[in-house]
Amino acid sequence: MKTTPPLAKAARFALAACVAVLAQLAHAQPTSVGPLDEPQNGPRITDPGKHIIIGGTVHLASGETIPAEQGPAIYIDRGTITRIVPDTRMADIDTIGYRVWTLGEDAHIYPGFIDPWVEVDAPEHDANRPGRHWNQRITPNRDVLEGDGLDDDTGKALRQLGFVAAGIAPKGGIMRGLGAVTSTAPRPESASAKDPSIYRRHAFHTYDFYRGGWGLPLTTPTSQMGCIALIRQTISDAQWQSLRRQADPSMPINAIDTLTTLDAPIFFNLDHEQEAMQADEVLSTFAEPRDIVLIGTGTELRRLDAITELGDALILPLRFPRKPDVSTVGKAESVELETMMIWEQAPTNVRRMHDAGNTVALTTSKSRDRSAFFDNIHTAIEHGLDPADALDMITSTPARLLGVEDQLGSIEPGFAANLVIASGDLFDPEADDAEIRDVWIEGSRYEISPDKETPFDGSWTLSVGPENDPFFTMPFTVDGENVTIIEDDADHEEPTETEARNVHLDDTTISFLVDDSESDTGGAYILSGILSGGRISGSGISPNDDTFVWTATRRADQPDTEDEEPADDEQNDTDKNDKDKEDDTPETLPGYPFGPYAEPHIPEQQTVLFTNATIWTSGPAGIIENGSLLIQDGRIAAIAGADNPILLPSGGITIDLAGKHITPGIVDAHSHTGTWTFGTNEGAQSVTAEVRMGDTNDPDSINWYRQLAAGVTTVNTLHGSANPIGGQNVIQKVRWGAVRPRDTHLEGAMPGIKFALGENVIHANWGNEAKDRYPQTRMGVDALMRDRFTAARRYAKDWTAWLAHHDQAPESFGMDGDVAASLERAASFTGDIPEIDTLPRRDYELDTLAEILAGDRLIHCHSYRQDEILMLASIAEDFGFTIGSYQHGLEAYKVAEAVRQFSRGASIFSDWWAYKVEVQDAIPQGGPIMWETGVTVSYNSDSDNMVRRLNTEAAKAMKYGNVPPEEALKFVTINPAIQLGIESRVGSIEVGKDADLAIWSGDPMSTFSQCEQTWIDGRQYFSLQHDREHRARIAAERARLIAKINGKPDDDSDEDADNDDSDSDEQPTHPELARLKARNMNLWLLGIKPEEAKPGDCGTIHTGDHK
Repeated sequence: MKTTPPLAKAARFALAACVAVLAQLAHAQPTSVGPLDEPQNGPRITDPGKHIIIGGTVHLASGETIPAEQGPAIYIDRGTITRIVPDTRMADIDTIGYRVWTLGEDAHIYPGFIDPWVEVDAPEHDANRPGRHWNQRITPNRDVLEGDGLDDDTGKALRQLGFVAAGIAPKGGIMRGLGAVTSTAPRPESASAKDPSIYRRHAFHTYDFYRGGWGLPLTTPTSQMGCIALIRQTISDAQWQSLRRQADPSMPINAIDTLTTLDAPIFFNLDHEQEAMQADEVLSTFAEPRDIVLIGTGTELRRLDAITELGDALILPLRFPRKPDVSTVGKAESVELETMMIWEQAPTNVRRMHDAGNTVALTTSKSRDRSAFFDNIHTAIEHGLDPADALDMITSTPARLLGVEDQLGSIEPGFAANLVIASGDLFDPEADDAEIRDVWIEGSRYEISPDKETPFDGSWTLSVGPENDPFFTMPFTVDGENVTIIEDDADHEEPTETEARNVHLDDTTISFLVDDSESDTGGAYILSGILSGGRISGSGISPNDDTFVWTATRRADQPDTEDEEPADDEQNDTDKNDKDKEDDTPETLPGYPFGPYAEPHIPEQQTVLFTNATIWTSGPAGIIENGSLLIQDGRIAAIAGADNPILLPSGGITIDLAGKHITPGIVDAHSHTGTWTFGTNEGAQSVTAEVRMGDTNDPDSINWYRQLAAGVTTVNTLHGSANPIGGQNVIQKVRWGAVRPRDTHLEGAMPGIKFALGENVIHANWGNEAKDRYPQTRMGVDALMRDRFTAARRYAKDWTAWLAHHDQAPESFGMDGDVAASLERAASFTGDIPEIDTLPRRDYELDTLAEILAGDRLIHCHSYRQDEILMLASIAEDFGFTIGSYQHGLEAYKVAEAVRQFSRGASIFSDWWAYKVEVQDAIPQGGPIMWETGVTVSYNSDSDNMVRRLNTEAAKAMKYGNVPPEEALKFVTINPAIQLGIESRVGSIEVGKDADLAIWSGDPMSTFSQCEQTWIDGRQYFSLQHDREHRARIAAERARLIAKINGKPDDDSDEDADNDDSDSDEQPTHPELARLKARNMNLWLLGIKPEEAKPGDCGTIHTGDHK
């Protein structure tokens, strides 16, 4: 065998050392990083930057792992992964020049985690900045890196959780600016050292539905629909500007150019699950599709199907509600069922959204406690989330969404050396001791939680003397830096334990002192040893200075004796049983809207023949006694009297309604139901014709269901009365259980808009501080309306001229053909159309007003006084349009002829009057007087309560004006339909119209009659029988959830029946009191003082949406 001379070995060692030193010098930090960095004032920072991490289970990417038993090795050189050796048992490991880190078999290595959404402070743009947008919340050119980026505290908190990179977004605003992807590494102390990496600048645009409150001075937007309208207009402006710049490149750059020049995904921050649909729709304003990433709320399961249909990626928080307190009768009564339902289902949200096919990433933002992130992940995993999917949601998926998938999110050569090293599997809820040990960011190691275990941990037996026959043995244990000596004591049944002193440990050596308990003079044994091959060999010195040699071997764990049990066995078993207990969270969601009265699906359209009923047609046929009515395919197919039977089609059913009455579904001409969630008024500006109530209608309000129980099938949802020219209306059918908010919109309905006159629009009752908005007088209202209509006419002429002389379709400007046709009619050209050279700017406000001039949109105007009613009639006459309806119109009876001539009618209250000065001349005979004059009269609710008894409101026309019952019913059926321009679809029972019906137990004009069924589009949306089924299910669900929350079995056991609240001082809170408190709090948050809300204030009356 050939041997190497000792001198040659020494020379080889010296050469290797020189190579290592030279490598370190080669990787030393230069005197400055770049031309803008401060030079190093002193010796250069030296970091060899070369590491090998060996061992542990390596999670490469997307479920691909290397098991620990293969001893995988990861090579790192200057912040980059250069090589991965899957199996070191089969390959040579070159360690020269590298620092080697060896991990235990229990360790796990993950790609560094990425949080894709972290909001940070960024400087606001000055109001006088050149090229700024008029609204300071529109700053799409603001760069998050103009500020300090990720602050130290947030960066540290993220590193503690294993996050090595973050997508940082600027706080504040609507179009907030540009986000970036940065490292979470701490800033270096040396000014010349390299700052944390920026992996991608201008990585994404950031949007938010940020709106101001109702404090003075008002700042626009004040509502969700105002935010949407502002975003829509700004996108349109950016695209128009881009087209203009093609013709004139010298146009100066301004704030909104970024919207069209930077092709980056849009990250849209949401506060409510319904905002997902709103965000996706408004971003469709872009001519070219954009990648959209929605920053969710944790409650997306409430609208799972609609959100999934969008196809947008989701960044979701793990935000779980606190467990409701139902520990007493009073508290249980005060908790809504919906609150308990979302508490139970919230942990399934991420899993459900992922399994539905959505791209999902996770964020630590929006949670109560960022440090509980992994606790929440474990909860989600326990509720069905696959651990491999959870890992992807914080590695490869966010990397892809942020556009850094070629650098981050995986462990592979060429990627940044961003790693998380844990003591166990972080994604195993049973691995209680798994924790993050180290986080590596670009090859730099950050110790998170030092490994308290040492190679010496465990139980040992120390022996002195021959190994096969020692003359002295002593058990001891090592736990971290604690060494405990165990001695048998004849005076005690149990062994005594003595703590060693001056314990020193490293990877291979141990030393400690053991006090001599038998010596009267004191003293201690000194022991030192070296660990090798699972055995400690050492030497020692006794108190009398004798030396000895000792060894130690590991002891096998001692089994429990038969009569010994761990003190906490019972608790451990209980915990285990709790974990093993099958979770009873319902797998099937209840349906829509999420909550107690949810419907699992939309009712089926049916073919039904109703027989033997009294049919109030509100049409030419009048009232038919013992009539028959056939509905088929969602329409009214046939109507007949008793002497003309109708043949039932194949597959249909017959319902005998002997003694019952059928009426058309009730139509409410003035509603604000479902507007409170996102705002009823866009009130900062005097003209807001561009905002749309249909952008933000909420189909979840329980008041929709209550209206079904009152026979209401169609409503006119109006903007509030905060401005002379308000927002566009939306006509809805009460389709309870709609999957998407837009599913409630009446297809093809005549468009409308809210106008308002009187005290509200001039801020008459807002105090002296509300004097900064025009108009401040009633004559100013008239002047403003005339000015805007004049501008709309000029706008229509410009667009009509442009489109007539340029070979470009309106769609190329985001304008559909209907709008272009309205503009042409509004332009009213009588001769040749002139040419214009400049492309007009699309203005959504003027689009809407031009539709009024063209007769394609109806005004529904909040009005009280006769002089103002005549004022608007004069404007209509001058500009050549017909008003849809005078809403409230409580003095319209004084000028009934003008109302009849210039409008489709008046929609008023039956007998609300004198609730403020401008309505003190209202009289309950006003409606009948106008009816006698030939005005089309309707009664409306303007209230979530009044709408539940519109049939008896109509009956008041009989009381106050001797209006015949058949005509009185028309006040809430065909007459409002005529005013809304939808009389061809709804409002009467005629062949071919929508099968919208209400079935009553008796005369519909009687207070003793009850609505038993409500049909919309030939679907039964309400019945007393179905309502009883709802209530039984709701009671059972409440009982189940209260039992679950209180941890009791779901059975009838009365074991704890005597543990009631009889001796409690707490008085149970009546549910209605709790609801009233919640309602008033909601009003305060909306800027409305509950004690000042008055009937007819149009957008201020609000009743509880509680279920």
